[in-house]
Amino acid sequence: MNNNCIISAENIGHKINENKLFHNLSFTLDKGDALQIRGKNGSGKSTLLRIIMGITSPTKGNIKSFFSNEVCYLGHKNALKGYLTLEDNINLMQLNRHEHLDKYLNNLNLKKYLDVNVSSLSFGQQKKLALLRVFLNNSNLIVLDEPYVGLDDDAHNKLTEFLNSELNIKKSLIFTSHISCQIKSSCLDI
Repeated sequence: MNNNCIISAENIGHKINENKLFHNLSFTLDKGDALQIRGKNGSGKSTLLRIIMGITSPTKGNIKSFFSNEVCYLGHKNALKGYLTLEDNINLMQLNRHEHLDKYLNNLNLKKYLDVNVSSLSFGQQKKLALLRVFLNNSNLIVLDEPYVGLDDDAHNKLTEFLNSELNIKKSLIFTSHISCQIKSSCLDI
């Protein structure tokens, strides 16, 4: 293991009610690198992300983490409050004072919806709102579960460009995706 390693997994496996999701997975992630986790629906991609983040324990094997800052995590559910306005959700996520908030509200075409209840927004607009946490992150590790689902081509390209820029400044990225993207990453098939 080198000094740039932030995650090291050795022969990890996980099962639910005696059903194996995956087994004998080994990988490392270094600073500034990306790892794409691929697999069929139900193969354990989201579970593996939770294991990486320390939320769930593997049934077998060892995983070690060597990152210090907060982790920027966005699951496949957007974790938004539909009964609140877009602006209320921004306040709830504590992004309202971020110096680049207006830039990304404009960039993602969300500014005109500040007073609209999130439940009235399209799925793609809700996804963009959830992604503000990623665009305004202050962490060294970004973990995303199906970040491209629901995005139009423009938002897809903006997210890809942003994530590549984060990798260029030595942040690390772990993501699952069924949708093709132009992120230089190693792949882990489960």
